Amino acid sequence: MRQKNVKSDCRTTLRRLAFAALALVILTGCSGSFLAGNKEDPSNYIWKHRDQYVRVEKQDRLTDTTPPNDHPVTIPAQQIENILGSLDAEYVEKGKLLPIFTSKEVVILSEAISTGLATAKTREDVTFAIAGVHRDFISFNSDRQYVTGRVFFVDGKLNLIIGDLHKPYIDNVERRLYPLEPGTRMYKAPDPRKPAPVAWKPVPMAGLETPTIAGVERPDWMVLNTDPQLWKTAVAQKKEAKETAKEAFREASEVRETSAQLEAEQQQLRSEIQEMKQTIEQMKQAPPAAAPTAAPSVAPAAPVSGDMKKIEDRLEILQRIREKGWITEQEYQAKKKEILDSF
Repeated sequence: MRQKNVKSDCRTTLRRLAFAALALVILTGCSGSFLAGNKEDPSNYIWKHRDQYVRVEKQDRLTDTTPPNDHPVTIPAQQIENILGSLDAEYVEKGKLLPIFTSKEVVILSEAISTGLATAKTREDVTFAIAGVHRDFISFNSDRQYVTGRVFFVDGKLNLIIGDLHKPYIDNVERRLYPLEPGTRMYKAPDPRKPAPVAWKPVPMAGLETPTIAGVERPDWMVLNTDPQLWKTAVAQKKEAKETAKEAFREASEVRETSAQLEAEQQQLRSEIQEMKQTIEQMKQAPPAAAPTAAPSVAPAAPVSGDMKKIEDRLEILQRIREKGWITEQEYQAKKKEILDSF
């Protein structure tokens, strides 16, 4: 009986050890695939700063018949800088136009993307994730926002697919859980369990097209003509528009200052008008001047400077009242004579 129990205990122990070994293998395999399976080849990075990057990676496929890229291709960094620096996004609900990239992002991306396109193979794309300070999106959580995208050259045109646009960038997070994902050829429908993404579209301009693929409009996918002169003109126009906006702002500031000054002058004028009305009432209520009596021929004394100032002030007020049309010419002459005779 005891021998049977020993054998049973041995079988139970062996089963437990086998189960533990199997679990260890499974966990080790999962850990390996999680920690190392997605590990990027450092040689693929053109530029990297913490979790921001520009790199060459495997082409993502729209379908099995996705054509190969025309890589490698040489597009000068200055030309890419002109293209990226000309792109603006229109936020549909707010009706606001904002640059897709900041000037600093453009400088970094243009050099790295140019290098990436020159080294990529036909089945490789250039992807990027970059963060910058976009002034219209400063929030309490972060003062930086990130942009991700995918770039490739095919059929003589540069393709740019935006993944995330102007999303709050938070440093030092686990990117395996919260990756900065580039754009994809495959359309991803919004997840109904998550807040709806902010709707945007590129501002229309010469040399820019957005395709419709499988019946779906893709505003995130920009097909760009690479004619250098086209983008030089676009940069010049954007610079001119910016200068015009600055001039309009300056003029608006001057208008506001002038309006404030006019308001002050109007307030002063209202005070003067009130004072004139009071003076008119005082003149109407004042008793008529007595008829002059004969007096010895004596030279009149010259009025002192203070009296002269009062005469000038009253005459000036009287003249303003006449100019406003509040009294007739006859009343004006009579009051003027009365003021002069009183002195």
